[in-house]
Amino acid sequence: MVLAIIGLLLLLILFILAAKVGLSKNDTREEQIPIPVIHASGIYSIVRRSPKEQLLKVRPGKEEIQKYLESLNEDIGKYLLSEKDKALILEHWEQSIARNLELIEQGDREGVEFYYYEFSPDDCPECTKFFNKGQFVTREEIFKYPATIPPFHLGCTCRLYPHHGKEKLRDTTELGLLPFFKGEELPPLPEWKVTFKINVSRSTSV
Repeated sequence: MVLAIIGLLLLLILFILAAKVGLSKNDTREEQIPIPVIHASGIYSIVRRSPKEQLLKVRPGKEEIQKYLESLNEDIGKYLLSEKDKALILEHWEQSIARNLELIEQGDREGVEFYYYEFSPDDCPECTKFFNKGQFVTREEIFKYPATIPPFHLGCTCRLYPHHGKEKLRDTTELGLLPFFKGEELPPLPEWKVTFKINVSRSTSV
């Protein structure tokens, strides 16, 4: 009887030790799992994953743009387009995408939650049909809808700028900033094929 009790105690001790070892392994595995880059949902949550991959999925590729430009003789304003003009439009497009992506990635490192649109109505009249200068998008809206990242069309000079303020922009118009989104759905955006001729001063300012 005594031996049986001792045997049961030893078995119980071994079981407890095995359980502790198993828990220790699980803790180690959990520690190795990286912190998710997607935070909880909400207006003020920040998604710290670069939107580059998703943006390139919704934007035309270089070859598609080149093929389209080859079919054009003039821009939407009836200005003639030379081969140099077309090359400049493509270069401007690529530089603008790179610049806005870099700005967002830098903003993620700084904890930026809001970005506003900046453009000249004279240089980018197409964008005035869809939003006003100073309208803003949240970082989460950018994550959900990467199409909100400029450029929106060929020759587009619209740019994103970070807003570093602490105030709740949806509760104040102190800076003249208003939300681009009116609900959960993506608002209409310019068609990328709308083409404006680029001049040198505009292209170098991107």
